[in-house]
Amino acid sequence: MKVFFASWELDPFFKFGGLGDVARSLPFALKEEGVDIRNVLPFYQALKLGRCKKSKVGKLTVEYDKVTEKVEVFCVLHPINKVPVYLIRNKKYLSIPKAPDTFAFFCKAVVEMVYHNILSWIPDIIHCNDHHTGLIPLLIRERKIPIKTIMTIHNLSYQGKASIDILSKLGIDVKKCKVLGWEIESKKVNFLMEGIIHADLVTTVSPTYAKEIFQEEYGMGLEEILRGKEGRVFGILNGIDMLYNRSVSSSAVRYPYVQVGKENRTVSSKIYSWEEGKKLNKLFLQKKLGLKISASIPFFSFIGRFDPQQKGIEILHKMIRRINLSKYEFVILGKGSSEWEERYQWLCKFYPKNVSCNFEFDNSLAHQIYAASDFILIPSKFEPCGLIQMFAMFYGTLPIAHKTGGLVDSITDNVNGFLFEKHSSESLERTVKKALNIWYDDRVYYKMMVEAALVTNFSWEKSAGQYIDLYSKLINNTL
Repeated sequence: MKVFFASWELDPFFKFGGLGDVARSLPFALKEEGVDIRNVLPFYQALKLGRCKKSKVGKLTVEYDKVTEKVEVFCVLHPINKVPVYLIRNKKYLSIPKAPDTFAFFCKAVVEMVYHNILSWIPDIIHCNDHHTGLIPLLIRERKIPIKTIMTIHNLSYQGKASIDILSKLGIDVKKCKVLGWEIESKKVNFLMEGIIHADLVTTVSPTYAKEIFQEEYGMGLEEILRGKEGRVFGILNGIDMLYNRSVSSSAVRYPYVQVGKENRTVSSKIYSWEEGKKLNKLFLQKKLGLKISASIPFFSFIGRFDPQQKGIEILHKMIRRINLSKYEFVILGKGSSEWEERYQWLCKFYPKNVSCNFEFDNSLAHQIYAASDFILIPSKFEPCGLIQMFAMFYGTLPIAHKTGGLVDSITDNVNGFLFEKHSSESLERTVKKALNIWYDDRVYYKMMVEAALVTNFSWEKSAGQYIDLYSKLINNTL
């Protein structure tokens, strides 16, 4: 079984969001199960190859915007999982990611590379991820290549809309594209919609989200298109790379209290109990961030994008402003909306001993926060999967999350975390107070929940098996 995994980002070469983690971890899990899988992404000038040795494996030309463009293909082994990674280089379109041309050109280059067998390796399936690769299924059909395609939706709200002229640049006669009817009228092409329409099947990153996107509330305007694919839309919960997570934990966390291999103990040879480790990490981080130093004050965190359309930062802000902050500590890590960053910064200025805001993406600090926190807040309005709750539970940090998407599939209410129904600051506050009552007054129950979180298995093994099952059925036409 041969699979080409196409994405616009891949950790650690180029990472922008959670897809970068998935593009690293899922192919490794599939490789471990015997799948011949290979990554492909653009060769950006900002790519961080480190000590990886690249070799040129081929070249080709791609017609784009009526100009013949030269393309080179390089191969490196991924430094962590040793999966082959193909890098497509073109100075004009692929050096700097700039929508829509970078991703349209990338899609055509991938298809032409396969069509001309540049790699001397023809995949059975091209696994496309998000709108950046959404035109691959359409181009595969245009080229009449007998290869199956899968479109994985990581977040339906990012669709990649562009002028209809992009089709002419790709050499596609707009008049022949009957399925593009409403797009022609609006003079727009929707990359993700094209992926959904033309792919042989569609997957999302959690079972609950796969059901939610058929509804108008979550369908982002594509619910009718998705209903047309009913029976060929599947939800598979993302996982986390446990070995990689232990390695990062070992190097980032001052007082490790999760089991790590001896080869990864670069900071401390001692492994603490979770109770002692969490206490020491809390005191360490409080001092580092200038917060009040006390093990007896409840420590809450939020890690994520400052996206008011999805991440619930507005209801979190309302709750923080309303409560008596002297009885809490909040650590915020993330960046995004400048308006909301300013609002949170205001809280830091007035409550410097109780609120710490860190407007950056810092993986080491994130793991320190996971290790130090008693609870992590995930008030997302919608969440296709979410990895934050998985990382948090790895450290025994209990998530308090809105009951939606992958949060429902990964958190068992009152067992390894807490879920609240209505998306409002009042509902969030009630659940926070419920969690605090347990933390203060029922330590036996709290410890049971922490230990349930610590043993929750979010490895990719189960998910990889589900993908392999879909791959097999798709190849054998048994879906």
